[in-house]
Amino acid sequence: MPGLRTGLVAVSVAFALATGASAKTYTMKIGHQLPPKTGLHVWSEMVKAGLEQKAPGRFDVRIFPTSQLGTVPRMIEGVQLGTIEAIAVPPAFMTGVDQRYGVVTAPGIFDDIAHGQRTVHDPEFKKAFWPVGEAKGIKLIGMSCDGYTDYATTEPIRKLADFRGRKIRVFGSRLEIETMRRVGATGVPMPLAEVIPAIQQRTIDGNKAAMPVFVPFGYQNVAKYVLRAGQSIICINKVVSKVWYDRLPRDLQKVLQEVAAKADAEILPWSIAFNDRLYKIWTKTGGVLTELAPDEQAELRRRLSTVAEAVLKDQPKALAVYNVMKAAAERTRGK
Repeated sequence: MPGLRTGLVAVSVAFALATGASAKTYTMKIGHQLPPKTGLHVWSEMVKAGLEQKAPGRFDVRIFPTSQLGTVPRMIEGVQLGTIEAIAVPPAFMTGVDQRYGVVTAPGIFDDIAHGQRTVHDPEFKKAFWPVGEAKGIKLIGMSCDGYTDYATTEPIRKLADFRGRKIRVFGSRLEIETMRRVGATGVPMPLAEVIPAIQQRTIDGNKAAMPVFVPFGYQNVAKYVLRAGQSIICINKVVSKVWYDRLPRDLQKVLQEVAAKADAEILPWSIAFNDRLYKIWTKTGGVLTELAPDEQAELRRRLSTVAEAVLKDQPKALAVYNVMKAAAERTRGK
């Protein structure tokens, strides 16, 4: 019987080791640059709740808003190194990783938030765009379109000529900078946390962003004029560290992908309603909304219609992804 007892012990040890391995808890820090109650945070909370429901005890999800994990460039580096597990960030900030990320900021592609969301989830676009950072340690697991590109400025912009000479903070991609050049302004790349002090010090004249930035950060107190330009949609990459992701068991990789996809779908109606509410809050709290006259709006579209082709002409890989996105936008328009 000693042999039998030895065999039973070996089986028990093997079972215990297997059970322990399968029960390992994986820490998942999610960082972003906006305050709580904004779309980036709500999406993160959806993911946290989904993982707790579908894989109880397997993920320890902690959410860090308002750049608590560092500036966006530092958070991107953390994801690449595996010291930060996940972040939510506009793709234009990721052009230092790969220029193809910048194509989503091209003006004149999306009609509204829902159209943008349909486009970035189009199967052909996902095939061309979502994997671009994987060779550099970044895995895209979700993408949502969260707001309209607007301009918050210290002085009103009511016609295109009002852009002339202005210094406007932008995300930093070449597409963003060229967009500003075509209206006579200068695009100034800058971390979000530095923008309000720069406006107060008159270093810049405003910020090109969206209402989910302007209202929570109280821009109506420093740059109360918001131009609803209608030129583009701000979409958000939801990325994880590939180093970390590859260490997850396959069942947990699958769960994470499913939860992220569900959060993408659920955040869309929330974001549409949230933006509508923010425009009302803006005017109620001292902000002013302006729009271009129809002829000025048409001229803006004309000036910006070739921005992407001009900027990307020397970047064949990025231009190819842009063309895939443009075709996807046509397929998904009006659906």
